[in-house]
Amino acid sequence: MPFRDVIEVIVQGGRGGDGAMSFLRLKYVPKGGPDGGHGGAGGSVWLEANEALHSLDSLGQNRTYRAQAGQPGEGRERAGASGADLVLQVPVGTVVFDLERGEAIGELLEHGERLPAAAGGQGGRGNAAFASARRQAPRFSEAGTRGERRRLRLELRTIADVGLVGYPNAGKSSLLAALSNARPRVADYPFTTLHPQLGTVERSGPSGVERLTMADIPGIIEDAHLGRGLGLDFLRHIARTRLLVYLLDAADDPVATLDALQHELRAYDPALVDRPALVALNKIDLVEEAEARAAEAEATAFGLPLVRLSVLTGSGLDEVRQAVFELLPPRPAPVRTPARPQQVVADPVRVERATDGGWVVRGRELETVVERFDASNRDAVAYLQHHFASLGVNKLLARAGAKSGDDVTIASAVFEYFDDDGAEADARASRASEAAEQRAAERRYLASQRGSEDSETDDGGSAFEATGEPGGDDDDEAPGEGGQERPDDGPVR
Repeated sequence: MPFRDVIEVIVQGGRGGDGAMSFLRLKYVPKGGPDGGHGGAGGSVWLEANEALHSLDSLGQNRTYRAQAGQPGEGRERAGASGADLVLQVPVGTVVFDLERGEAIGELLEHGERLPAAAGGQGGRGNAAFASARRQAPRFSEAGTRGERRRLRLELRTIADVGLVGYPNAGKSSLLAALSNARPRVADYPFTTLHPQLGTVERSGPSGVERLTMADIPGIIEDAHLGRGLGLDFLRHIARTRLLVYLLDAADDPVATLDALQHELRAYDPALVDRPALVALNKIDLVEEAEARAAEAEATAFGLPLVRLSVLTGSGLDEVRQAVFELLPPRPAPVRTPARPQQVVADPVRVERATDGGWVVRGRELETVVERFDASNRDAVAYLQHHFASLGVNKLLARAGAKSGDDVTIASAVFEYFDDDGAEADARASRASEAAEQRAAERRYLASQRGSEDSETDDGGSAFEATGEPGGDDDDEAPGEGGQERPDDGPVR
């Protein structure tokens, strides 16, 4: 299996379960209320550091990892089960980058440390959650949301106490095999080692057995910091080490080699040159003693401690072991790659004109809400209307020039626009017109009633005069008793 220290994967959180649309039906409760339960939350994807791993090979089998989806809700307000989380094991020292945002989102530097990679979706609400005094029998429920989907780049930066730095064929793999429990591939030609190797070095100390980890960093050649050879791929593994061991070939101009190695490190990261270091002059058995002493004298000009050794004969190995333990500085607090603060981009509600003459309403919050409901359900649409009004969607459409009957697309749903303000204004005008007509009719009726009363008053006066008032004309014509005229001054007979 090839070594992988950089890999790209897609992680997908589980979808949330849908809410249930249910009504209570029992033997003695034939028309119970809504009792739909909520859907379960979707599982999340996590990255966990494991010190037993030394590469990202285990993630190379798949490129997409999905967490379990949540279960839908059920009747009697029973919530669905939440989806199980998916935990991906990665080596200690893994840096995680979000490729879409182009930034580091975290780093795993300790065994057992976890980093959230993709959040699961939320479960939908059942119809019991939408019941109210005005909406006593909601016949709709809420769908669960999709889980977060991210494209990640995982980059391994080996965590080791000591890093072996040297040109190919300097004997780094042989030294690592001689000092530790590592068994790297060893051969007598350059570029035998194609990926970093880790080993544990031990020694007996006053307080017991002491241990440190040593890494063979391969691929460093001239102009490695410019991407030549394998150096650029593996120079980052040196950044985590506390002590550097410059392994030099005593038979191949060790002073020039040490100067070139420090140049490559300085070009990659100037802080690496200032790190505690040890010069190990290897293959001392291949040169004369005078030549070895001359090379040692020249190398000490760099101000670094030096040890002569021969991995082939085994001479100097104990001195190297003791030197790395004595020169190794205390373990500092983990230095993490700074992550950029996540920027929250505002996505307000906005109205755009569609090519077919309709309207398109955009906005992350609004689109998320619409996607959770069935746009073909009249009760759900009625519920959404209140949400649209609270976000000012109706006012924005009216300002844009929308007319009643226009199609309005929100997310994947199409609605028919109805101008509430215009309809209300028309209704007010209609009510005002009807009220005016009613008042006019009342006035006409009252006027007709007053005219009738005036006519009756005139007829009553003539009758009153016909009954005979004293001094009236009829007094002269009234006959006397018995139909005879009565004399004015004669006695009654």
